[in-house]
Amino acid sequence: MTTIDQQIEAMAERWPGFKVIERGASFVEWHGILAPDKREHLVRVKHRTPMVLENISLHDAQPRVQVLKPLLERHPDYEEGPIPHAYVNKAEPTLPYLCLFSPTLREWDVNDLIAHTTVHWAAQWLYFYEGWLVTKRWLGGGRHVNSQSEEKRLEPAPTPI
Repeated sequence: MTTIDQQIEAMAERWPGFKVIERGASFVEWHGILAPDKREHLVRVKHRTPMVLENISLHDAQPRVQVLKPLLERHPDYEEGPIPHAYVNKAEPTLPYLCLFSPTLREWDVNDLIAHTTVHWAAQWLYFYEGWLVTKRWLGGGRHVNSQSEEKRLEPAPTPI
């Protein structure tokens, strides 16, 4: 399992604009700017490594990415709206979690570096999101699960990140 220190080191090397906002022995939060199509987005990435004895799913172990500014626009009338490929965040409804990969297909696991996977996927997601705003169609591919699906659940684990 990749440690928090290894995650921080890799992020500092590959994404020096992302700053650690908060950290602990088993969690970290970064803020940084992604601008895949010129428009700048302030992004938050949170990650918590599970304790050895914790029985959690990949849903609970995966990094969580949110766009802080500008807030994501909601368009229920657009294809795959109101916000495509995003998980509901009951605690902060204006800050959904980006759906960057399929936990069911195990496209990310606790051995992966966030700097080599998640941040790239977030930039790609934002690129297709910007296109969706213009065309009203999601052209980014991926598996679009419905809101009733268990995979759509990405609420934080009971312990704080």
